[in-house]
Amino acid sequence: MSARTGVVLLGVVLCFALIPSAPALEDASKTFLLPNGLKVFLAEKHDLPLIHISAAVDAGSKDETDATNGVAHLLEHCLLFRGSGSRSAAEVDRDVRRHGARFNANTGQDLTVFEMSVPVGGADYALGNLKEILFDFALTQEALDEEKAIILEEMSRLEDDPMRHGFDLILQRLFEGHPYGRPVLGRADVIQAARVEELREFHGKYFTPDRSALAVVGDFAVPEMEDKIRAVFGPARKQGAASVPIAAARPLGKTVSFREEKDVKEGYLFIACVGPDINHQDRFAMNLLAEILGRGYSPLLSAALAGDRDLYHHLETSYIPGRYGGAFVVSLALEPGDIGAATRQVLNYLRNCRNENFSREDFAGPERQQVIDYMGNAQSRIRLSSEQAEESGLVLASSVARYLIQNQRENPGRFLDQIARTESADLRRTAGAYFGRGQYAVVSIVPQKTAEGERKDRK
Repeated sequence: MSARTGVVLLGVVLCFALIPSAPALEDASKTFLLPNGLKVFLAEKHDLPLIHISAAVDAGSKDETDATNGVAHLLEHCLLFRGSGSRSAAEVDRDVRRHGARFNANTGQDLTVFEMSVPVGGADYALGNLKEILFDFALTQEALDEEKAIILEEMSRLEDDPMRHGFDLILQRLFEGHPYGRPVLGRADVIQAARVEELREFHGKYFTPDRSALAVVGDFAVPEMEDKIRAVFGPARKQGAASVPIAAARPLGKTVSFREEKDVKEGYLFIACVGPDINHQDRFAMNLLAEILGRGYSPLLSAALAGDRDLYHHLETSYIPGRYGGAFVVSLALEPGDIGAATRQVLNYLRNCRNENFSREDFAGPERQQVIDYMGNAQSRIRLSSEQAEESGLVLASSVARYLIQNQRENPGRFLDQIARTESADLRRTAGAYFGRGQYAVVSIVPQKTAEGERKDRK
């Protein structure tokens, strides 16, 4: 069965632990480069009679301009659901169902990713189908106009979801002036006016083997699968455009605030600062800080916000690493009247987080056995979630495909080994370097009636 596509902010939230790790399953895996520049990773996984294929393309909203904002996501939809040069959309859908396949795709700031899972006997079909999706562009204006309506409906649904909409708004404010500040879904006026020629130009520049990576995980023998991939993808010609340099995202320089009134019943608060990029050594400490501050059974931010009464209904912290910068985001659902107090307490805590004791090793004597080992617990949770993700062939394939495009380090090592080596002092240093700047984006979404001053922040 086919599934509609999705948007991944900054390229990844699915499996943050695997993206910056070295490819797994080294005993039954192989990585190689085709002459046309396509990066390939193969890994045998014989627990189920399935083959999972993921292709990542170095193309996303970062490669757009203000005048083309939304083209990458629109193109992804069209490639997946509007046919190819040799088959119509109806024929593609028929073939997918006949082979018992499942396929999906998502677009982010950095990458566009296509995923397909098939029974073992469908390997030849899946590889050929994916090659057509990636490199065989064919689209009529009529088909494009039909897909536009779907994208515009998706934009409307995003507006109606305050958590997703708020997350989109906070990234726009945090990265204002940078390519990451453009919304992945794009602008409605750009989508409405899009022409086939624009999509063809974007596809020709970015959807090429030398800007792509392919990861295949499943029930097969590596030598046989390598032969198949060379036969299917080898003839595709290298023709991508040279990469345009993109500057690293910089801190805002000051705290900026944005408030929006919507038809909601509770308040929503988002606080974010620029974090390390996906290739920076600080990303390991930032992953742990996200886990410690706003996840698990007893997150540290929860204690900072509680006081003599609860200030929120829902709390979560996220670290989203991209190639040119990352984002650390605090998300809260709460009473509208508590937004002011919660904002002050979160900002105050983050600015002073460099003084926190995260590990039992930070204490001496009997006290060491009585305190919560926040860092140890976070390391265990990350290890568990990463190991569980590696059990999913599709998640592993998608993560490695992203990794092959995003990684810029010669000897990155395994992510979990780096997490295990991170110490409490590294967390304090990283918190000071990023949280201590005092430069945040703050977005609040409040019920419309607050515009009349009916609600006031509680003291």
